[in-house]
Amino acid sequence: MAEEHSVSLKLPTFWPSQPEVWFAQAEAQFHLRKITADETQYYYVLAALDQTTATRLLDLISQPPVQNKYQALKNRLIETFGLSKRERASRLLHFRELGDTKPSALMDEMLAVLGDHPPCLLFEQLFLERLPEDIRVQLVDAQIDGCRQLAKHADALWASRDMEYSTNAVQRTRSTRQKTNKVSSTPVPDGLCYYHHTFGNAARKCTEPCSWSGKEQASRQ
Repeated sequence: MAEEHSVSLKLPTFWPSQPEVWFAQAEAQFHLRKITADETQYYYVLAALDQTTATRLLDLISQPPVQNKYQALKNRLIETFGLSKRERASRLLHFRELGDTKPSALMDEMLAVLGDHPPCLLFEQLFLERLPEDIRVQLVDAQIDGCRQLAKHADALWASRDMEYSTNAVQRTRSTRQKTNKVSSTPVPDGLCYYHHTFGNAARKCTEPCSWSGKEQASRQ
């Protein structure tokens, strides 16, 4: 039965930058196809390694253990390409700013770097420091349990902030247009409309009242 299910399986090429995520997906495929044999899993993973990755594991590949081949290969790949505790800490300390990303997406990225280490107060503070100040101020003293809930509240504030900015932008645009229309329709002291006073014979528009001679060439407003 295992052989029958394994025929259609083709794992993606190994991801050196995210070995834990790659193995999570590979093992999901093994589970769906009921592939439990140690050697079958081992050779599927081995077949998914590119040349550079396989070369770094040449000693293990050349002489794999008699038993638990798959687990030995998995451990070696994660040990070789996974982040150490200090590397995880350094990445979190120098993590990118929020930018245009939703706070919850940023939290997902930071939790992925954190790995299996439980989040703590310092981790939450590192997350808060990457949020815009107006959002961070509203969350600092909030009684929120858990990183996911913190990110959820940040998303709500982020959405509200975007909506407020959009509304203000529309209002500014309307105000500018109203001022422009008011100026363009107000005659200047010499009896000319705004367009002929400003552009003379090159004017393409004309608003009443206007004393420009030959103004029929410009479109009336």
